[in-house]
Amino acid sequence: MQNFTLENARAGDRAELLDYLQNAFLTNDPNHARFEALYPDLFHATDEAMARHRIIREDGKIRACVGWYPMDVRVGACKVRVYGIGQVSCAPELRKGGRMTALLSDVCAKMDASGAPLAWLSGWRPRYANFGWEAVGTNLHSSIDKRSLPEPEPGWRVEEIDASQLGTLDALSRTASAFEETSAEIRLERMTRGGKQHRVFKASRDNDVKAMCVMQAGEGADLYEWAGDNAGIHAIIAHVLKTQKNVSVTYSPIDSAARMFWDYASTFNSSLTMLRICDFGALVKSYAPILEKRIPAGKGITLEIEGGASVKIGTPAGDKITLNRLSMTRLIFGPVAPSVAFNLKDNLRWLDQVFPLPFILPNLSHV
Repeated sequence: MQNFTLENARAGDRAELLDYLQNAFLTNDPNHARFEALYPDLFHATDEAMARHRIIREDGKIRACVGWYPMDVRVGACKVRVYGIGQVSCAPELRKGGRMTALLSDVCAKMDASGAPLAWLSGWRPRYANFGWEAVGTNLHSSIDKRSLPEPEPGWRVEEIDASQLGTLDALSRTASAFEETSAEIRLERMTRGGKQHRVFKASRDNDVKAMCVMQAGEGADLYEWAGDNAGIHAIIAHVLKTQKNVSVTYSPIDSAARMFWDYASTFNSSLTMLRICDFGALVKSYAPILEKRIPAGKGITLEIEGGASVKIGTPAGDKITLNRLSMTRLIFGPVAPSVAFNLKDNLRWLDQVFPLPFILPNLSHV
């Protein structure tokens, strides 16, 4: 493999990087939007923001890039540091020359050393499996239409508010089953992702706001964010369906609204995500609130990634399972129970009570 000089982009590189990314992605999609419109929150003209883009320069020009963005995501009661990977690209005429391998290997090493449990991306599984990402998860995707949704409870008042008022719903937003801890300014910027203003709704009862939703901008009706009373969320969906054919939502089975989304779905299917285990010990620590509830008394095991870290869960940890990184990711995150995926011995079938663990990245946190 060739040796390339890797560096962090700087504030002064912003315009060049955005032009480079546009040209690189136009080869896959001739109508690809510009990245400052798609992700206004990721391309601030500061050294801190631009340093989240590892680049390769050749002849003074940016020729390849990988963005890696830290996020603090809450999944149920668990707080998980996650790196989102995006903008993976190379100048079209230089592809298959090892630049992407060099950048991804570099970023993976940095993430592993950072102490973050996980990395997330959206991409082609065979390509990214080589770097440790696997398609996993137990999330569901429901489409809800007028025929499948019962009438909401009476007494709810639903209003669409300007996205600039999102901050007034901050306390309610933070009760969501999946939420990224970020600043109010970033949350507001994300309301314009894609170059369009997303729609914000609130549902009130007895003069109190009890539910909120963020919907996809424009003609779409994807539910991007929701929190609060399920009956209020139901009322908001019913309100939106007065002018939309359906509302679609991807959600974790542990979400407080999961049963409602499932019961009212006109169609549904599973929804996988691409995850990479970075720091195995940090992963177990982050998911302690769930593990402590799920591990049966008197049960324990050592889990080891081949050539990497091992962790102990429960007590005593006499038994041991050693798997490669991809297989371990499937054991931890599913989508099926460990005994189904790995044909476990009878004395280890208690692991089906523990795994898969839930994970979902909020839609507006995607990179």
